[in-house]
Amino acid sequence: MQGRLVTLEWPGDDDWAAIASWLRPGSPAAVLSGDWELLGAAEVEQANRSGRVHHLVIRTKDGERIGAVSYQRSGRIGGFTVGGAIGSPELWRRGYGAEAVVLLVDYLFHQLDAHRVQVTTAGYNKGVIRLMTKTPFVVEGILRDHCYLDGRYHDAIVWGLLRDEHYASLKPSEDNRVLAVGLADFLSDDDKTQARAVLAEHLATGRRTALDAYLDGAAGPARPAAPLAAKTPEAGPLTAEITETAEPAAPPAAEAGAPAPARGAA
Repeated sequence: MQGRLVTLEWPGDDDWAAIASWLRPGSPAAVLSGDWELLGAAEVEQANRSGRVHHLVIRTKDGERIGAVSYQRSGRIGGFTVGGAIGSPELWRRGYGAEAVVLLVDYLFHQLDAHRVQVTTAGYNKGVIRLMTKTPFVVEGILRDHCYLDGRYHDAIVWGLLRDEHYASLKPSEDNRVLAVGLADFLSDDDKTQARAVLAEHLATGRRTALDAYLDGAAGPARPAAPLAAKTPEAGPLTAEITETAEPAAPPAAEAGAPAPARGAA
Protein backbone atom coordinates (compact mmCIF):
# COMPACT_ATOMS: atom_id res chain seq x y z
CA MET A 1 0.00 0.00 0.00
CA GLN A 2 1.60 3.21 -1.13
CA GLY A 3 0.73 6.82 -0.32
CA ARG A 4 2.37 10.13 -1.02
CA LEU A 5 4.66 10.00 2.02
CA VAL A 6 4.82 6.41 3.20
CA THR A 7 4.38 2.81 2.16
CA LEU A 8 2.86 0.01 4.24
CA GLU A 9 4.51 -3.40 4.02
CA TRP A 10 3.93 -6.75 5.69
CA PRO A 11 6.64 -7.39 8.30
CA GLY A 12 9.71 -9.46 7.52
CA ASP A 13 11.78 -11.55 9.93
CA ASP A 14 13.90 -8.54 10.90
CA ASP A 15 10.91 -6.30 11.71
CA TRP A 16 9.45 -8.05 14.78
CA ALA A 17 12.02 -6.69 17.22
CA ALA A 18 11.46 -3.13 16.02
CA ILE A 19 7.68 -3.45 16.39
CA ALA A 20 8.12 -4.82 19.92
CA SER A 21 10.36 -1.89 20.83
CA TRP A 22 7.74 0.63 19.69
CA LEU A 23 5.05 -1.09 21.81
CA ARG A 24 7.09 -1.56 24.99
CA PRO A 25 6.00 0.26 28.18
CA GLY A 26 7.67 3.64 28.47
CA SER A 27 8.48 4.05 24.80
CA PRO A 28 7.50 7.48 23.42
CA ALA A 29 4.93 6.04 21.04
CA ALA A 30 3.35 3.87 23.73
CA VAL A 31 3.16 6.76 26.18
CA LEU A 32 1.32 9.03 23.76
CA SER A 33 -1.04 6.30 22.63
CA GLY A 34 -1.84 5.35 26.22
CA ASP A 35 -1.51 1.68 25.27
CA TRP A 36 1.32 -0.80 25.30
CA GLU A 37 2.02 -4.51 25.44
CA LEU A 38 4.63 -6.52 27.31
CA LEU A 39 5.64 -8.52 24.26
CA GLY A 40 9.01 -9.56 22.91
CA ALA A 41 9.86 -9.99 19.25
CA ALA A 42 8.91 -13.69 19.24
CA GLU A 43 5.56 -12.98 20.91
CA VAL A 44 4.74 -10.20 18.44
CA GLU A 45 5.56 -12.55 15.56
CA GLN A 46 3.41 -15.32 17.05
CA ALA A 47 0.48 -12.93 17.59
CA ASN A 48 0.64 -12.00 13.90
CA ARG A 49 1.01 -15.54 12.62
CA SER A 50 -1.93 -16.70 14.75
CA GLY A 51 -4.12 -13.93 13.33
CA ARG A 52 -4.82 -12.30 16.70
CA VAL A 53 -3.41 -9.03 15.35
CA HIS A 54 -1.91 -7.87 12.04
CA HIS A 55 0.92 -5.33 11.90
CA LEU A 56 2.20 -3.50 8.84
CA VAL A 57 5.52 -1.66 8.78
CA ILE A 58 5.59 2.03 7.85
CA ARG A 59 8.43 3.00 5.53
CA THR A 60 9.32 6.36 4.06
CA LYS A 61 9.93 6.86 0.36
CA ASP A 62 13.64 6.13 0.85
CA GLY A 63 12.86 2.82 2.57
CA GLU A 64 13.50 3.89 6.16
CA ARG A 65 11.48 1.87 8.71
CA ILE A 66 9.86 4.40 11.03
CA GLY A 67 6.83 2.75 12.65
CA ALA A 68 3.91 0.38 12.36
CA VAL A 69 0.14 0.27 12.15
CA SER A 70 -2.05 -2.60 13.24
CA TYR A 71 -5.56 -3.94 12.92
CA GLN A 72 -7.60 -6.70 14.51
CA ARG A 73 -11.18 -7.85 14.23
CA SER A 74 -13.60 -6.74 16.90
CA GLY A 75 -17.28 -7.11 17.64
CA ARG A 76 -19.54 -8.50 14.96
CA ILE A 77 -18.51 -9.48 11.46
CA GLY A 78 -17.04 -6.49 9.61
CA GLY A 79 -15.71 -4.66 12.68
CA PHE A 80 -12.04 -3.70 13.07
CA THR A 81 -9.93 -1.85 15.64
CA VAL A 82 -6.83 -0.05 14.38
CA GLY A 83 -3.79 1.59 15.92
CA GLY A 84 -0.45 2.99 14.92
CA ALA A 85 2.88 4.31 16.15
CA ILE A 86 5.79 6.31 14.77
CA GLY A 87 8.85 5.23 16.71
CA SER A 88 11.01 8.36 16.96
CA PRO A 89 9.53 11.65 18.30
CA GLU A 90 11.73 13.45 15.77
CA LEU A 91 9.46 12.10 13.02
CA TRP A 92 6.18 13.10 14.63
CA ARG A 93 3.95 15.79 13.13
CA ARG A 94 5.24 15.22 9.60
CA GLY A 95 2.13 13.46 8.35
CA TYR A 96 3.68 9.98 8.30
CA GLY A 97 1.43 8.47 10.96
CA ALA A 98 -1.70 10.15 9.65
CA GLU A 99 -1.21 8.89 6.10
CA ALA A 100 -0.31 5.40 7.34
CA VAL A 101 -3.59 5.15 9.26
CA VAL A 102 -5.47 6.51 6.24
CA LEU A 103 -3.97 3.81 4.00
CA LEU A 104 -4.80 1.13 6.54
CA VAL A 105 -8.40 2.31 6.97
CA ASP A 106 -8.93 2.41 3.21
CA TYR A 107 -7.42 -1.09 2.89
CA LEU A 108 -9.89 -2.44 5.46
CA PHE A 109 -12.92 -0.90 3.74
CA HIS A 110 -11.82 -1.50 0.16
CA GLN A 111 -10.18 -4.93 0.35
CA LEU A 112 -11.39 -6.65 3.56
CA ASP A 113 -15.07 -5.61 3.35
CA ALA A 114 -15.02 -3.72 6.67
CA HIS A 115 -18.29 -2.21 7.83
CA ARG A 116 -16.95 -0.32 10.85
CA VAL A 117 -13.49 0.82 11.96
CA GLN A 118 -12.70 2.00 15.48
CA VAL A 119 -9.82 4.05 16.89
CA THR A 120 -9.14 4.77 20.57
CA THR A 121 -6.98 7.77 21.49
CA ALA A 122 -5.60 8.95 24.82
CA GLY A 123 -7.39 12.01 26.19
CA TYR A 124 -4.08 13.85 26.70
CA ASN A 125 -2.76 13.39 23.14
CA LYS A 126 -3.41 16.83 21.71
CA GLY A 127 -1.88 16.19 18.30
CA VAL A 128 -3.86 13.04 17.55
CA ILE A 129 -7.11 14.50 18.85
CA ARG A 130 -6.64 17.53 16.61
CA LEU A 131 -5.97 15.21 13.66
CA MET A 132 -9.07 13.10 14.38
CA THR A 133 -11.29 16.18 14.43
CA LYS A 134 -10.35 16.75 10.78
CA THR A 135 -11.56 13.33 9.71
CA PRO A 136 -15.08 11.92 9.31
CA PHE A 137 -14.52 9.72 12.38
CA VAL A 138 -17.31 10.24 14.91
CA VAL A 139 -16.81 10.44 18.68
CA GLU A 140 -18.76 7.44 19.94
CA GLY A 141 -17.83 7.43 23.60
CA ILE A 142 -15.51 8.32 26.43
CA LEU A 143 -13.69 5.66 28.43
CA ARG A 144 -13.27 7.14 31.88
CA ASP A 145 -9.88 6.76 33.59
CA HIS A 146 -8.73 4.44 30.81
CA CYS A 147 -5.11 5.66 30.63
CA TYR A 148 -2.53 6.32 33.34
CA LEU A 149 0.23 8.91 32.94
CA ASP A 150 2.28 11.13 35.24
CA GLY A 151 0.64 9.95 38.43
CA ARG A 152 -3.00 10.22 37.44
CA TYR A 153 -5.72 8.61 35.34
CA HIS A 154 -6.94 10.06 32.05
CA ASP A 155 -9.92 9.40 29.82
CA ALA A 156 -9.73 7.88 26.36
CA ILE A 157 -11.87 8.76 23.34
CA VAL A 158 -13.46 6.14 21.11
CA TRP A 159 -13.87 7.15 17.47
CA GLY A 160 -15.82 5.18 14.86
CA LEU A 161 -16.19 5.30 11.09
CA LEU A 162 -18.78 3.42 9.02
CA ARG A 163 -18.37 2.22 5.46
CA ASP A 164 -20.60 4.81 3.78
CA GLU A 165 -18.97 7.60 5.78
CA HIS A 166 -15.56 6.49 4.58
CA TYR A 167 -16.48 6.48 0.89
CA ALA A 168 -18.19 9.85 1.25
CA SER A 169 -14.92 11.21 2.70
CA LEU A 170 -13.05 10.32 -0.48
CA LYS A 171 -14.81 13.12 -2.33
CA PRO A 172 -12.60 16.24 -2.13
CA SER A 173 -14.01 19.01 0.01
CA GLU A 174 -12.68 22.15 1.65
CA ASP A 175 -13.36 21.00 5.21
CA ASN A 176 -12.07 17.42 4.89
CA ARG A 177 -8.79 16.57 3.20
CA VAL A 178 -7.36 14.05 5.65
CA LEU A 179 -9.04 10.88 4.38
CA ALA A 180 -9.27 11.87 0.73
CA VAL A 181 -6.58 9.39 -0.34
CA GLY A 182 -8.33 6.26 -1.57
CA LEU A 183 -6.39 3.13 -2.44
CA ALA A 184 -6.33 2.12 -6.08
CA ASP A 185 -8.31 -0.98 -7.02
CA PHE A 186 -6.32 -4.20 -6.83
CA LEU A 187 -7.64 -5.11 -10.30
CA SER A 188 -8.76 -2.61 -12.91
CA ASP A 189 -12.37 -2.43 -14.11
CA ASP A 190 -11.16 -3.58 -17.54
CA ASP A 191 -9.73 -6.79 -16.08
CA LYS A 192 -12.97 -7.52 -14.24
CA THR A 193 -15.03 -6.83 -17.37
CA GLN A 194 -12.83 -9.09 -19.50
CA ALA A 195 -13.13 -11.91 -16.93
CA ARG A 196 -16.94 -11.77 -17.16
CA ALA A 197 -16.72 -11.73 -20.97
CA VAL A 198 -14.53 -14.85 -21.05
CA LEU A 199 -17.02 -16.71 -18.87
CA ALA A 200 -20.00 -15.49 -20.91
CA GLU A 201 -18.36 -16.68 -24.13
CA HIS A 202 -17.72 -20.09 -22.61
CA LEU A 203 -21.31 -20.50 -21.47
CA ALA A 204 -22.62 -19.37 -24.86
CA THR A 205 -20.92 -22.29 -26.63
CA GLY A 206 -23.50 -24.67 -25.23
CA ARG A 207 -21.02 -26.74 -23.30
CA ARG A 208 -22.57 -28.58 -20.45
CA THR A 209 -21.41 -27.77 -16.99
CA ALA A 210 -21.59 -29.72 -13.77
CA LEU A 211 -24.49 -27.48 -12.74
CA ASP A 212 -26.42 -28.39 -15.90
CA ALA A 213 -25.98 -32.09 -15.18
CA TYR A 214 -27.13 -31.63 -11.64
CA LEU A 215 -30.24 -29.69 -12.65
CA ASP A 216 -31.11 -32.28 -15.32
CA GLY A 217 -30.85 -35.03 -12.77
CA ALA A 218 -32.95 -33.14 -10.23
CA ALA A 219 -35.71 -32.43 -12.79
CA GLY A 220 -35.82 -35.91 -14.40
CA PRO A 221 -37.51 -39.06 -13.11
CA ALA A 222 -35.91 -40.82 -10.25
CA ARG A 223 -33.87 -43.80 -11.34
CA PRO A 224 -35.01 -47.12 -9.84
CA ALA A 225 -32.70 -48.64 -7.35
CA ALA A 226 -30.77 -51.71 -8.47
CA PRO A 227 -32.51 -54.94 -7.32
CA LEU A 228 -30.94 -56.71 -4.43
CA ALA A 229 -29.48 -60.12 -5.31
CA ALA A 230 -31.23 -63.01 -3.53
CA LYS A 231 -29.03 -64.54 -0.92
CA THR A 232 -29.09 -68.32 -0.31
CA PRO A 233 -28.32 -69.18 3.28
CA GLU A 234 -25.20 -71.18 3.56
CA ALA A 235 -25.45 -74.60 5.19
CA GLY A 236 -23.79 -74.56 8.53
CA PRO A 237 -22.20 -77.48 10.43
CA LEU A 238 -25.12 -77.65 12.85
CA THR A 239 -28.39 -78.32 11.04
CA ALA A 240 -30.29 -80.46 13.55
CA GLU A 241 -32.59 -78.81 16.00
CA ILE A 242 -31.42 -79.09 19.55
CA THR A 243 -34.07 -79.79 22.17
CA GLU A 244 -33.81 -79.98 25.86
CA THR A 245 -35.23 -83.10 27.66
CA ALA A 246 -35.77 -83.93 31.28
CA GLU A 247 -34.32 -87.40 30.87
CA PRO A 248 -30.64 -87.97 30.36
CA ALA A 249 -29.57 -89.07 26.96
CA ALA A 250 -29.58 -92.80 26.37
CA PRO A 251 -26.19 -94.47 26.35
CA PRO A 252 -24.83 -95.43 22.98
CA ALA A 253 -25.79 -98.83 21.72
CA ALA A 254 -23.29 -101.55 22.37
CA GLU A 255 -21.21 -102.51 19.46
CA ALA A 256 -22.11 -105.80 17.84
CA GLY A 257 -20.51 -108.71 19.66
CA ALA A 258 -19.65 -106.76 22.78
CA PRO A 259 -21.11 -108.10 26.04
CA ALA A 260 -23.61 -105.90 27.80
CA PRO A 261 -22.47 -104.66 31.21
CA ALA A 262 -24.08 -106.48 34.12
CA ARG A 263 -26.56 -104.39 36.05
CA GLY A 264 -25.09 -103.26 39.31
CA ALA A 265 -21.57 -104.13 38.29
CA ALA A 266 -18.91 -101.93 39.74
